Formats: sequence, structure tokens, C-alpha cells
Amino acid sequence: MPISDSTLRSLFAVPDKVAIVTGGGSGIGKATCQLLASAGAKVVVSDINLAAAEIVAASIVSAGGYAVSAEADVADEGQVQAMTAQAVENFGGIDILVNNAAYRKKADFMSMSVADWDIMHAVNARGSFLCTREAIKVMQRQGKARGGAIVNISTVGAAHPTIYWNVHYDASKCAVIGLTQSTAAEFAADGIRVNAVMPGGVDTEGARGMQNDDTGFVPKGPIMMPGRLLLGTAQPIQLASAILFLVSPASSYMTGHTMAVDGGYLVG
Repeated sequence: MPISDSTLRSLFAVPDKVAIVTGGGSGIGKATCQLLASAGAKVVVSDINLAAAEIVAASIVSAGGYAVSAEADVADEGQVQAMTAQAVENFGGIDILVNNAAYRKKADFMSMSVADWDIMHAVNARGSFLCTREAIKVMQRQGKARGGAIVNISTVGAAHPTIYWNVHYDASKCAVIGLTQSTAAEFAADGIRVNAVMPGGVDTEGARGMQNDDTGFVPKGPIMMPGRLLLGTAQPIQLASAILFLVSPASSYMTGHTMAVDGGYLVG
């Protein structure tokens, strides 16, 4: 029997779901906030840059959606707790978490300081842990029937090196994959699904900013080789679309999976 249009549309919709997107003020996070709102979600746009988060939230509201901005350094436990409390206060709960916030400043491995290593892991690994833990607390209180969906943003560099001076970043993003798999196994009984996305080359403000990095870093590495990205550089909406899939009913039987959205980099 053919699937009706309404059923098909509902597979990729998240009506009235409450979503937190960290790093939502720009790039993949911004596109994800706007797409989730278009799919019916009420969005908490979280970013360490409050002004950027406010602009994204305002764009959603002006388009007829529901959104609030939240200032949060995801490496700070208190700020993460305040962010999740704000989601509950404004919208009544949490159904979706997208751990997108990241730190990515490059450092040559042989001259890398302990501080370089630690701040990378504080934001990317500890931040994902803190946000996941606090969101799961809320999801568990809401009950298994409501459940929840979490998407962690890793990097294709966790599977295959991409850019040099990136060892600390790739290592922190490997930790994100481990977090994804372990929490998926542990909290499936609560109806909570946890998956991850590995972006490849994406045209974001952060990626373009590498060209002006004050370390003097010039992007080099396998992903910079001509033709290595078989489908070229991605736009943020292409990653947001994969994220929407992973939080929507269309992926209801998926958990613990890490999806490469890399333009063919891993097979190039």
C-alpha cells in the first residue's frame, strides 16, 4: 500500500518537540536551528556568542516559529545546567539535543601546549558530556514514552586524518564517538536515541576563519587534495538535513550510529 503524503511528511517532522542546539549562532548550528524550527520544533539557540544566538532566534521567530537564545559555554557545568533549565522553563521540556558547539584552533603537534590540548577537549569532549548528561536527566523525568534524540557532531577526521595541526581536535572528536556509542547503549531503555554525524569539508564561518588563524596555520592535508571531496564542499544545510533525519521519526530504529556526511571523502 502506498504511503500517504501526510505520513511521508510526518516522518521528517518534529512538531512541538523542544530542541537545544549548541553552537547555534553560526554555521552548521545556525542551519540546524532554522531547519528544526521549520520542521515544527521549538528551539533553544545556544551559543557562547549571545549576540549571534539572538540573531538566529529572532530569524526563527520572525518566520513564525518558536525560539529563544541562550548564552552558554558548554565546557562550564553551571552554564550548561542553566541552559537546560531555560529550555524547560520556556518550552516545558527537552526532546532533542544537538551537540554542535566546538573549539577548533589549530596547533602544531610538536609545539602543542597542555593548555592547547586541554581547551580542545574541554569544549568538544567535556562539553558534549555535560550537555548530554543534563539533557538526559530531563528526558528521563519525562518518561520513556516521550524519550528523546541526541545528535553529536564529530568529524570525518575521527575516521581518517583530514588537515594537519589538527591532532587535538580529531582526538577530542573521537571521544565524541565513544560518548555516542556508550550513551546509546546505556539509555536505550529510556527511549533515548543517540547518534553522531561526521562532517567533511563544510563552508562555514569557522572553516573560512582558518585562513586567518593567528597561529599562522595554512590548511594542508589529505582533504585539501584536488578532487578528494567527490561531491565538493558542503553547505551547512546539507549537514542540518542529516541531523534532522537523525532526530526525526524517519530514523526511529537507529541508535549508536555514526554517519559520515563527507561528500565521499572516506571513499575518495
